Amino acid sequence: MKYLFLLLIPFLFLACDDDNGVDVTAPSMQIISLSPAPAPGEICGTTEDTVFTIRGGETLMAELAFSDNQALSQYKIDIHNNFDCHGHGGSATPGIPVPNVGSVTEDWTVLSLEELSSQSETVTLSLKAPDNITAGAYHFQVQVLDESGNDNPLANFYSIRAYHPADEEPPALTVASPTESSLTAQKGETLRFEGQVTDNFSLSEGGNGLVFVSYTDLSSGNTFSTDAFVTFDGSVGKSYDFELEFEVPQTIQAGDYRVRIDAHDGVRNVAQPIFFEVAVTD
Repeated sequence: MKYLFLLLIPFLFLACDDDNGVDVTAPSMQIISLSPAPAPGEICGTTEDTVFTIRGGETLMAELAFSDNQALSQYKIDIHNNFDCHGHGGSATPGIPVPNVGSVTEDWTVLSLEELSSQSETVTLSLKAPDNITAGAYHFQVQVLDESGNDNPLANFYSIRAYHPADEEPPALTVASPTESSLTAQKGETLRFEGQVTDNFSLSEGGNGLVFVSYTDLSSGNTFSTDAFVTFDGSVGKSYDFELEFEVPQTIQAGDYRVRIDAHDGVRNVAQPIFFEVAVTD
């Protein structure tokens, strides 16, 4: 009986796959070549295995082979910014909300859908980054679909670390006050943060420069923006002394929170953030 059961397993899976003649097999993608070659790198504070490093004006090249058991239909190319450190699928996170700025750099955005018409096809991608690219993390996805609509949307998902060719150095962020990293605050209390942002270029050049406060509810993991931020206008040079006031919301639950101070320079290089652990009381 045991051997009969083992013999039946492949048959059962095959029957499910071909039930009523419906194609449920996802198409596949094979990478033939990539340039530049991806390598392990840090994205949003986490080391990822596959990260492309690109500078403004450079081109990402990829030769890919798509195949399907019946017939291919389309492939999609998607490049979009990951400035807020959001995730996709099982890694989805709320991200870090970033206040709007009057940027004059160009975010790298690609969204194209191309037709396929056979069981197997090889394509070459040539994706040029904007010359005046906004620095930072980007997501790069290749998605292939067959004629039955099957796909594997998260299997071919990569990160890009983009650098502006004129400025690759992040700013430095320091906080002089509070001096302690662990704080206690009541609802409605105002927390004041004083410090300095410095950089090798003018913090305003490029239009992305700012310093801002966000906070995370440690019980839920949700992160929230605040109105405590300053954008760097044309009068700001290589350094900026800031004072930011964050009023603890009356509406939040008492508990443990993490307050985060971030700073970006003009082309959106990101400073190392500074964190404060805040115990909120009623």
